[in-house]
Formats: sequence, C-alpha cells, structure tokens
Amino acid sequence: MKKNRQILVLAALLFGFLCFPADKVLAASNVVEVPLTVKQNFEENSNEKGIDLTGTYEFRALDIGIPMPGDSDNDRHVFVLDGNNAEKMISLQFQHGGVYRYHLVQTSKDKENYTYDRSSYIIAVYIKNGENGKLVPQVIAEKNDGKKYGELMFYNSYNKKVDNPSKPSKPSKPAEQVQTGDSTDIKLHVMILSRHRH
Repeated sequence: MKKNRQILVLAALLFGFLCFPADKVLAASNVVEVPLTVKQNFEENSNEKGIDLTGTYEFRALDIGIPMPGDSDNDRHVFVLDGNNAEKMISLQFQHGGVYRYHLVQTSKDKENYTYDRSSYIIAVYIKNGENGKLVPQVIAEKNDGKKYGELMFYNSYNKKVDNPSKPSKPSKPAEQVQTGDSTDIKLHVMILSRHRH
C-alpha cells in the first residue's frame, strides 16, 4: 500500500511538471540585466594610411561562479574595440542579491608610436532585494587611481613625428668656413704684392 501511494505521488508530481512549459517557468524567475558599456577613444596625429586603431580588452570575474557574458571563456571575456569613439556593451544577468566583483583592463601589446591606456577598473555590482521581490542593481567602478568613475573609458593614441620637407635645409658650417677662408687668402696675397711693388 505504501509503495502504491509513493508511486501515485511521484506520478502526480511528474504530471504537474509536464503541464507547465519550460518558458513559463523561466519567465516566473526574477532576473535583472545590468549593462556595462566600455568605451575607447583613439587619437591619431598622422596622415598615414593603415593605422591600427584596435584595442584588446579583458573583462574578468574576481569571484567564483558569478554571472559572465555568454561568449566568455570561464571567468574571462576578451574583446576588441576598433577605431575612435568605439564602444561595446557587456550584458550581465543576475538572479540573486549580493555583491559581484569584476576587473577590466586593456591588454594591447606595446608598439612603436602607439600609446595605450593602462588603466584598470574594479567594478562592483550590488544587487539588492527591492519591493515585491524585485532586484535592484547598483554599479560602482573604481579606477586604479583610487577614484570612482561613471563610465569605463580608455584613451589610446598614435603619434609619429614626420620631418617637414617645406623647410629649406641649412648649409653645413664647414662649407661656409672654406669659402670665407679662400676669399681671405686672396685679399692677403693682393696686399702683399702691392707693398712689394712700391
């Protein structure tokens, strides 16, 4: 009898799960999405063509098992920004209250005539429980200079000094000295000859 009751209870539970589609179950869960926008400013003081205006960045989780973007490699998310005023939005989804910490840094390799922003940010996402079970997010980004910032911004630049061909080149000093010396010698010889004649 006990076994039959257990079987009936399990069958009823299974029937209940089958009656509710998966999308309705997921929709009932409380999820809050937090977007983080990373921006790149890339100045170029040159008329050259083919300048590389890309920057490589790494967004990493500082705590184990916390939400990350969908295309992340475990706790690391690597991406590239291309051009001046380029930006990327990192979308994070949270289901529970708590404090979630991340680290953002540029990993572009040093190259001649290029200057890359080596700033790093510690990003803390606070998820609080609001009214009616609603999750309320707050984001605080602190740079490695100890200050808090309202945006995640990196400043890169390309500078190459080019000689100005329009400026005339100055004659070398040795050439001037030779010319001056020749005229002085001729005048000296003339003076000596004129004295001997008198």
